[in-house]
Amino acid sequence: MYPIVTQVVPVGNPSELRWQQAFPKGGPVPVQVMQVMTDEGIHGICTVGDWRYTELTWRQIAQLRELVVGENPLGRDHLLSKLKSVSRFFEPGWYGGFDNCLWDIEGKVKNLPVSELLGGAKGKIQAYYNTTGVTPEELLLDGEAGIEAGFTALKDHLPFGVEKNIETFKAFRKVFGDSIGLMHDAALVNYTFDEALEIGKELEDLNFIWLEEPLPDRHHEDYVNLCQQLKIPVAGAETLMNEPEISQLWLKTGAIDILRVNGRHGTTPILNASKFAAQLNTTVEPNAYGPLFGIVHAHINCGISNIDWFENAPPARGAELGEEIGLLNPIRPVSGWVTPPSGPGWGSEWDWNQFEKKRIAVI
Repeated sequence: MYPIVTQVVPVGNPSELRWQQAFPKGGPVPVQVMQVMTDEGIHGICTVGDWRYTELTWRQIAQLRELVVGENPLGRDHLLSKLKSVSRFFEPGWYGGFDNCLWDIEGKVKNLPVSELLGGAKGKIQAYYNTTGVTPEELLLDGEAGIEAGFTALKDHLPFGVEKNIETFKAFRKVFGDSIGLMHDAALVNYTFDEALEIGKELEDLNFIWLEEPLPDRHHEDYVNLCQQLKIPVAGAETLMNEPEISQLWLKTGAIDILRVNGRHGTTPILNASKFAAQLNTTVEPNAYGPLFGIVHAHINCGISNIDWFENAPPARGAELGEEIGLLNPIRPVSGWVTPPSGPGWGSEWDWNQFEKKRIAVI
């Protein structure tokens, strides 16, 4: 069960109607786990989403069954084409969990981990640590905890104004030194274009790895101008990543330099996006922990060559939440690195007795 309700608070002059996100609060929502069963007894298993996007509606489930029952589970392109054809009135990417189950089935049929099916680019992937805290002092302390745990790259989500954020960036670099990689995710700040440009210039001087989501994703022209004026890579299109054609257009037109993706919308779209990004000599970077409590992203990130990082959070207690519903091997970075399970498919291991104790419904 995940708390997912996000608060917003006003910033700047009230007449500007500017808001910024605050830290999540609120009640829990259920986690959906999908099983796709073949007539040969092979089960493809995946969570429907990740920590924030967790549910299919009754109508979507009925539509899914109508179009896929009786089909060949290894005919993934055929199945996804059918599902895409009825997606006009559904949220884009709604069948991502099903796509992930198909990859699990293929891996089990071929006795290969999904990372190998995707190309087997590397055996492990470096993770970065998301710092948390309400004040700059708390964020610095948490960053030190991340470094003590073996991480050598930190990403902030500073929620302050421009001046205070810049002060904190400088404090990060001074305290952590030049050997630690730093990234700034502006998702909690509602920058104007001029503010984003100022922030980007400061991050260039401080040798940050990237600037993430500094503007609303749909401000295409502003993003193009920003990328043209900054040397630091701009990562984005995070709110568009359930629409692969649109997010790839942002990359093609120079509105972003690094494309954010997420396995909750399916593994196949990420593979396709990575091939497109490779033609532009750039990377795609999965955001957050991802489906199956990190397992899906661990395989995707190690399987595909032009992915550089594993994002360790949110949520902070992701592995524990997986174990709570019976997943025995959720992802936990070891000394700042992540290795996917070696078993076939996703390699997820389950205590089904524990799962039954936590299950609240069967759809």
